[in-house]
Amino acid sequence: MSKQFLFMALASGAAEPSTGVVVATGLTLVFTVLILLYLIISFQGKIFQSIDKRKNGQSAKAAPAPVEKAAPAVAMAKPVMQIEAGIPGEIVAAIAAAVASMDGGKYVMRSVKRAPRGRNAWSQAGVMSYTEPF
Repeated sequence: MSKQFLFMALASGAAEPSTGVVVATGLTLVFTVLILLYLIISFQGKIFQSIDKRKNGQSAKAAPAPVEKAAPAVAMAKPVMQIEAGIPGEIVAAIAAAVASMDGGKYVMRSVKRAPRGRNAWSQAGVMSYTEPF
């Protein structure tokens, strides 16, 4: 008799979970998976950092220590930046700031010239794609 009652309860929909239970289960599942993904990615990052440290440590031991040269008596003059006539100072300053900010000041701008007039890059790409042979 109890099996028959259970079947009738399931068939009538009485055993269906409430909306709150479904939402709570879904949120718990999603956040659990996100936490697991975070832990896996962090663990992989630590593994790759240790591998990089080992590689850098071995290469540093293998390479001989660099010998520093004495500073020359006459300091070389810095090259002067060459700016084409007709380019406003604000444009030059913006370009110089962008170049200087790349990679912590590793790059230096030596000259500023106007780009040749003609097709822009998108137009040139369109011409190339329509005129290339099959």
